[in-house]
Amino acid sequence: MDYEQFFSRKAEVVARDLLGRALVRKTDKGITTGRILETAAYEYGSETPSRTGMKYSPGKIFLMPYRSFRMLNIATDKEGKPSCVEIRTLGLHNKIIRGSARIANHLGIGKNLDGILLGDELEITGESVKRTEIKVYKGGSDNCIGIYSLE
Repeated sequence: MDYEQFFSRKAEVVARDLLGRALVRKTDKGITTGRILETAAYEYGSETPSRTGMKYSPGKIFLMPYRSFRMLNIATDKEGKPSCVEIRTLGLHNKIIRGSARIANHLGIGKNLDGILLGDELEITGESVKRTEIKVYKGGSDNCIGIYSLE
């Protein structure tokens, strides 16, 4: 997958298109794969230091610091424009992990991956689901366009 091209779209479009695809984490200990079940799209909003990664170039991992956690996001649209997609729920075998910080923690995604392009250590594979399978919810923060879910 050409990550720069895939993520060079509006956050809302990417958030929908990620649903049903596999998030694959590769480490020295092995490979973990989970199905993306819920995402959220973000654009603009209050510019705070914790949101600077929203301006990364498309396809780069953005681990937004929140309290003592790091929330898993991927930059979208174009470099310099605050835009990203958050991976909110992941299905792993017979387990569901809710919360982007929990997903990052479970997959061992540390701040050393912040700002790198998806690829060797973290990748996305597979096909998205049909639009009719997606449930859409209103976002709760000043910059959340919406939440997209298969549940």
